Amino acid sequence: MATGRLATAFARMSDRERRLVVGGGLLIVVVSLLLIGVLVSRKVAALEEVVAANDESIGEILELSPDYLHQRREEKATDEQLERAANSSLQSTLLGIAKDIQYERKYSEEGGTQTVRLSDYIKFANATEILAELTQKSRKGKKKRRRKKKKKKGDKQGREVFLSNIEVIFDRVPDSALFQFMAKVDSHPEALFGLTLDISRESPNHDHFRAKMKVGQFRYGQLER
Repeated sequence: MATGRLATAFARMSDRERRLVVGGGLLIVVVSLLLIGVLVSRKVAALEEVVAANDESIGEILELSPDYLHQRREEKATDEQLERAANSSLQSTLLGIAKDIQYERKYSEEGGTQTVRLSDYIKFANATEILAELTQKSRKGKKKRRRKKKKKKGDKQGREVFLSNIEVIFDRVPDSALFQFMAKVDSHPEALFGLTLDISRESPNHDHFRAKMKVGQFRYGQLER
């Protein structure tokens, strides 16, 4: 019905009116198409920018991922070392190293020797344990927060890093045994490290040492508050 009325009205128009109606309609169609094209092109351009940005981010992630994974592995290995150290004694670890070192020791003036272990000729003294500097700095930064959350037993956030150290005293041992001990401490998988070393000769032929070596090790622990 409405379509018929429009057709009748259009038929009654003059040629000039018809051209105006047709031209106006075409103009509206063209403008609408142009607007749609502009909106679509802007949308496509925005999507292209997002895709380019995502491609760049993915490229950076792929570039940095090997280094990140390497650091994560190192962090995990360090965490495991600190955990193992927390469950063992520094003295027993060093004693175990000394037990693996053997050497010939004279037991008579005639030149008789016997094979002994280094662990039989060392003593330990001045064992101490202090809160590591890194943990101390972290605690100072947390003091500004007034709210305190209860920490669950075994929670990593509740653990702190301590520096344990002990003095190893060598009683007239040969230089080869002492150097072996130092090398094993330096290459030990539990990341032991020497802090100080004091050496003096104790025999006429200068083949034995009396020495004191201070050894340190980091470990996890819980500070009593």
